[in-house]
Amino acid sequence: MTDPINTSNPFSNDFQSSRLYQSISTPNEENFRKSILQRARSVNSIATKNHTQQTSGESGETLISRMLISGESIASSTPLRCRSVKATDPKTMIEMTGGRIGVRAVVTSRRLLLVDANKNSSHKIRHAPSPSTFFSPPRPKESFSVDTVVSDDVWFKPIPLNCITGMEILSSHGSEASALVSNNRHPGWFVLLLIGLLGFVTVLVSEGDENMTILGSSLAVLGCVGSIVVYSMLARAKIYAPRTVVYKQRKISLGIYDTISNRPLLIELELQDSQNLTMAYDWCRILQQYAPQLSSETQPLLLL
Repeated sequence: MTDPINTSNPFSNDFQSSRLYQSISTPNEENFRKSILQRARSVNSIATKNHTQQTSGESGETLISRMLISGESIASSTPLRCRSVKATDPKTMIEMTGGRIGVRAVVTSRRLLLVDANKNSSHKIRHAPSPSTFFSPPRPKESFSVDTVVSDDVWFKPIPLNCITGMEILSSHGSEASALVSNNRHPGWFVLLLIGLLGFVTVLVSEGDENMTILGSSLAVLGCVGSIVVYSMLARAKIYAPRTVVYKQRKISLGIYDTISNRPLLIELELQDSQNLTMAYDWCRILQQYAPQLSSETQPLLLL
């Protein structure tokens, strides 16, 4: 899976993190985003340095070729590139384990092979509490924690085609745009208030001078009354720059009977952004063609 750490949005491989990062709006937004990017790349460097390679260079493609059994051939032309794979208990909807990232899915003439034998980096951002100081407290909801997980392990899960009970495809692409329009008090009220205060000061320092007293009183009355009128009756529209958020969700859900845990499971394959949709649909067609429960060659498998 391509690591986006050096792009403008290193959290693009995580749906919630990507939306949160794109929606950040602060007075010092440009510098704040730079600080987040610097910190994300810093923790990625630390995680990468501390990471110990475990696969001895075994690639997913090599592992697939090693694990083919006698008489088995690869049916899908190219592996399905998955950002993550999650297993859920359909009865309780509780996610089993922590899921896998950077998985390849291959349909053979006998099995569905899920393989993870690549080095993967996952970057996330989330709201987090921040230490506070008296002179410089943190602004509300503008403290974030950036996390990086670097993994390099081998995972191989073969699923017999007759254990696949159903399939569902979800492809959702969206774009959001928002702009704030505010109707503010006209700033002229403050100018008039200052004129009124100046009038009061003039009256106080006039020392009995009739002309100064009249002038000060006039300014005080006009300024205060005018300030109230302008504050109550006048307004000025202020338009802020629009903000945009783009996102996509592309998932393939499979109902299977898991021979390890001896129970039905819901497998969710989340596709990588780089995965071509046409090829993904073709992969699903081939799976339907070879899986007997999906091609209606046998009676539906009822799991109680």
